[in-house]
Amino acid sequence: MKYVWVIEQGSYSDYRVVGVYSSKKNAQLVCDAINAGVSYDEATVAKWPVDQSVLEVSRGYKRFIVTMLRDGTVECIRGPEAICSYDMSSTLAIWKRTEAPAYKGKGIPDALHGSVLAKDEKHAVKIANEQRTQMIALGRWP
Repeated sequence: MKYVWVIEQGSYSDYRVVGVYSSKKNAQLVCDAINAGVSYDEATVAKWPVDQSVLEVSRGYKRFIVTMLRDGTVECIRGPEAICSYDMSSTLAIWKRTEAPAYKGKGIPDALHGSVLAKDEKHAVKIANEQRTQMIALGRWP
């Protein structure tokens, strides 16, 4: 996969891409110039993949958000109609709800949570379940 180097600055509604560069060296040079004398809102350099998920989208895959418990129970799945993001990457990780202030002490277990690219809801659950079993087998889900 090919990449570009992007200078990002700001956050939330003030977030912006300052520039896109062919090398980290070039991006860092400009980023350092932007940050010279700035004590707030520093710019940072990020590596972005080019043409991410084009193959999957061309094959009809869509983004689903899945929340799955350790035992494989699907707690929640949201399909493409409920998703407002254009980020098509697949990202599944343990959501440590037992440590989160909003959930701590309420008996709500940790869950595998994130997005997957899949053909349909059934396929999304299958992908999440495969990730779940692999994490358990490798001791990544305590």
